[in-house]
Amino acid sequence: MRILHRAVTVLALLAAAVLPTAAQAAADTVDPGTAPSVRTLSYNVCGGYTCQSALDLPTWTAKVKDQTLAWDTDALFLQELCFGQWAALRDALPGYTGVWTSTVNDVSGCGKWSTDKRFGLGVFVKAPAVDRYAANLTVPAGEEGRAVLCARGPIDGRTTLLCNTHLAQYIQPDNGSSQVMAKVDTWAAGLPVILGGDLNAGPDYPALDPIRAGLPGTGPFAEADENDQEWFTQACRDAGATECRSGEPTTYTGKKFDHVFLSARDFHTVRADALEPEPAPAAPLSDHLLLRAAAYPEPRPGSGTDGDLTGDARPDFVAVKDDGNLRLYSGTGGGTLAGMRQIGTGGWAGAAVSHRGDWTGDGREDLLARIGDTLWVYPNAGSGELGTRVAMGGRPTGWSDATPLAAGDVDGDGLPDVLARSATGLWLHRGGAAVDGKPTFAAKAALNIGGPEWAGHDVILPGDVTGDGRADVWGRDRATGAIKQYASQGATALAAPVALTGGPWTVADRRLAVSAGDVTGDGLPDLWTTRTAGTAENLEFLPGTATGLGTPTTIGTGGWQWLTNLG
Repeated sequence: MRILHRAVTVLALLAAAVLPTAAQAAADTVDPGTAPSVRTLSYNVCGGYTCQSALDLPTWTAKVKDQTLAWDTDALFLQELCFGQWAALRDALPGYTGVWTSTVNDVSGCGKWSTDKRFGLGVFVKAPAVDRYAANLTVPAGEEGRAVLCARGPIDGRTTLLCNTHLAQYIQPDNGSSQVMAKVDTWAAGLPVILGGDLNAGPDYPALDPIRAGLPGTGPFAEADENDQEWFTQACRDAGATECRSGEPTTYTGKKFDHVFLSARDFHTVRADALEPEPAPAAPLSDHLLLRAAAYPEPRPGSGTDGDLTGDARPDFVAVKDDGNLRLYSGTGGGTLAGMRQIGTGGWAGAAVSHRGDWTGDGREDLLARIGDTLWVYPNAGSGELGTRVAMGGRPTGWSDATPLAAGDVDGDGLPDVLARSATGLWLHRGGAAVDGKPTFAAKAALNIGGPEWAGHDVILPGDVTGDGRADVWGRDRATGAIKQYASQGATALAAPVALTGGPWTVADRRLAVSAGDVTGDGLPDLWTTRTAGTAENLEFLPGTATGLGTPTTIGTGGWQWLTNLG
């Protein structure tokens, strides 16, 4: 069931020791002392077949552990790994958290390492805890199973999705690359991504095109070896290229089938180096070399798209759960959601959250939250991760008797504003320019732009609907369920309301509602709402129409009754 080039013999392995190795490619060596700070290892260890190491389990484990620690590895991706090997490394790598998935339940060669003969993939992350994601790939009948395994955890202080896979040439048309990327895009939910593995494809193979191109949520990917000029093709040298689809061989058959890809908008100065962990004349540990990769983290700029927290130009929303945690739901641009991740742990109970506008002056949309009596701005680190919060002030009596929301630029002065609903009506708190990265309000009293009827309305923020550069407002009458549009008139009272068609959208049926503006790209603002479904609630997407809101689509089934606020 193994691919032909992998069916090597011990004699072939020993003979292959004369092929180019890391020692012969000394100029390419990436020095552990000076390499970029984000470091990964990818290694097909051939744990269950004839090319497996002749070492015993403790010695083999020590070899891999030594390489992991010497490289100061942030994430270790291992393919063709027997469960016994994974368990031994789990116990030998303190400070690392390991995840595992099985692709074959019983491989006889795995009996060398343990009575548990499962065979598959492992990921180890230098972190106290990670979230695990795994999925089997669709393979032709009778072929060996393949999978993608990911861990989501902190790397160099930034939450990152770290994925491992072993693709196969019998998965047409692209070795399974498209299947892997679909899973990665969903699980990342807008986060930086590093993907390692044995992809059974050389750098110039079309099978890698889906990974290089990425998806809207991930952006394109860079291969860690793409700027290694020592291995450039002659065509790349002749063209004076700085990047090339080439790279150092990673197998003893002279092929580069092992890769580390990094989301290009999140990393720069990628480097890679292949080496044999077991020095000659000893037999190699595997028929593959170990691939070391490194890169520097790249701060993600804002996309300039209203409602976008993750920097992928697709609007998102956040939600407070009844356990006091804060969630980010990453939008796909079509009304559906790529995935959810928790971005705030504890302390969010009863919070009113919203996000519209850059309050810190770094070009990224920030999060605004009223917690208790205080209004806070949480700077966005670029992918929806939250920085250290900053108190806003701006209301001498505090904020506990009002519902303040980040509304975008309501008055048209180019700066974000806050709309606050209270028993006395709707109030505009005009934003000021950020000072040293800290938010401010303009030196003017709050302006009353809506009457006392707003005490019985939900404030919904669709952005600039009329195209005049000012953010407009929707108000849902909690008594009737009608939603009306109120056009901004700058720093004066809102225009007379115009009812949206398609309703009503009663609170009993649709308890929570949030708009991130134009989600589908048709120029019309859209809406997400919860929807009662017996004792549970679903999530529905309502596309905008020329006069209101269209036919809803269910995009999340069950569980939405546990959310207390959408923003």
